Amino acid sequence: MKTWGITIHDADGNQITSVGGVRPDLAEALVAALGNERTVEPPRHATGFNWLTNLIAQTSRVIQHLDAFREEAIVAADKTHTLADRKAIAIAAGMPPSRLYRILERHGRPRNRATT
Repeated sequence: MKTWGITIHDADGNQITSVGGVRPDLAEALVAALGNERTVEPPRHATGFNWLTNLIAQTSRVIQHLDAFREEAIVAADKTHTLADRKAIAIAAGMPPSRLYRILERHGRPRNRATT
């Protein structure tokens, strides 16, 4: 099975970046996620064990990277103001407040901002 390439363009159509070696099922899932589609389909292209495990591994690397990136964005949002709306941040991140506070504490952000 062939892998696909993904190219990102700006609003004017200029190529920003390109990456190859993307499993077709992952590429379709990324497009669906970025397009805010709510349904998740099972893999259509990968059918054999080796292709499926390679797909799982590539998907796991993307998830790990995006989780780390989301944490950095959460911390950046919290740093925008001493009274940044943490409830809105938690909702945007799709996580309960307890998890948000653990992330913020891990990055050195105070749980109680009344003392800062």
